[in-house]
Amino acid sequence: MRFIALFFDDVQPDQIDAAITKAHFDYLADHADRITDAGGLRPAPGQPFCGSVWVIEADTLAQAQALADGDPYCAAGLRPDYRVLVWGKAPLPHRT
Repeated sequence: MRFIALFFDDVQPDQIDAAITKAHFDYLADHADRITDAGGLRPAPGQPFCGSVWVIEADTLAQAQALADGDPYCAAGLRPDYRVLVWGKAPLPHRT
């Protein structure tokens, strides 16, 4: 089952303790079998981050939530507002 984790924050990796940022990226790498895509969100190119999104493959909402909860940024209190939602991907036609 697919889930989306939406993080609403102003985490700027270059302004955070480098050890926490390394732990965050290590966490993503360690869970690449479940967190299949991830990236920061900006309101416009070059502007500061305003959050991020993850695509998660998990059997249950509880498993997906646990992955988001385990993010070192969340554990450090840097992501106080986030949600994990079921994602029903649309069957878009393939373009050639």
